[in-house]
Amino acid sequence: MKNKIYLHLMNWAIILCSIIACGYPQVWAATGPGPEPSIYSAALDNPAFPSDTVDAQLKKLSAQAWFMIDAQTGRILSSKNPDQRMYPASMTKMMTCILACESGRLNETVTISREAAAVPYGNVARGEKYKLHDLLYRVMLPSDNGAAHAVGEFLANDSLGFAKLMNDKAKQLGMLHTHFVNAHGLPDNDHYTTARDMMKLVKYCMRNKIFAEIVSNPTRDITTLGGKTIHLKNTNKLFGRYDGCIGVKTGTTRAAGGCLASAVARDGMKIYLVLMKCEPARQRTDESIVLYNKGFDMLTEFNRQRQQRKRGSKSNGYFNSGSGSRDVRDVPRPKNHDLHHDEYMKQQQDVPARRH
Repeated sequence: MKNKIYLHLMNWAIILCSIIACGYPQVWAATGPGPEPSIYSAALDNPAFPSDTVDAQLKKLSAQAWFMIDAQTGRILSSKNPDQRMYPASMTKMMTCILACESGRLNETVTISREAAAVPYGNVARGEKYKLHDLLYRVMLPSDNGAAHAVGEFLANDSLGFAKLMNDKAKQLGMLHTHFVNAHGLPDNDHYTTARDMMKLVKYCMRNKIFAEIVSNPTRDITTLGGKTIHLKNTNKLFGRYDGCIGVKTGTTRAAGGCLASAVARDGMKIYLVLMKCEPARQRTDESIVLYNKGFDMLTEFNRQRQQRKRGSKSNGYFNSGSGSRDVRDVPRPKNHDLHHDEYMKQQQDVPARRH
């Protein structure tokens, strides 16, 4: 009897645990590839950068997440919460633009529909006609939501169809923690991404020459097919404030805060940065500059050390690591294969170690 009661209680305990496990509230954040510090900086791995100064400067930033890389090598320079699920706001339009750039329809005519003209924070008029290529400048520079909606309608007939194209492309790019429901980025609980995923999109988009040319413009004049000339100004304030800015896209909503995906090239170096949820939103420019300054300092130091290592390796086959008394020369193989190894090593003792 006691055994039956015990088994009965155990069964109920298992059922109760299952209910609790299934009903436990899920944290609204994408899981990353493994544990990672809240703020990471490659400078922390290099003794040339005192860790206390790196930490102090980066901890002052309001951004909830960022991801910064050396665009030429893919090396991560700095990150904070790169896998936290967040709203992308108008950084979404990078996906809209790249799908249009790859469509093969850039010279075709887009007519602004009633639905596109009614999208909040848009400035296109119903019935206006644009070449698709010109309309993309309106999408990417002033971040016109109505223009983005019109591009989606043009490429896929409706918003639902275009969202599928966006999500298929995201999956192709390995953006595993991203889901889109619209072409412009206005808030929706099912419209989300991460800083790491956005970087995958930035890297892919910037390899497209048409996309890269569009986002590199601080200003641009376009003309509708009705003959109306429109002056467009880029919302990316890095243009004019930070030398070498070459793109890419801002994003701002109350839910997303201030977001900025950007790219800077100078002195033979190139850095990409995705910054998310700055508060207040206008801080995204200043905080991006802080990160870029740190990033270029790191790359300059890394490149200097790389050159030193190259010079050190070109010394008749001998290399000194800078460790002082420790001889770290590689032992070359004897050319005469008949020479006994012990005899060969004895001869090497008479070869002086070279210092640099």
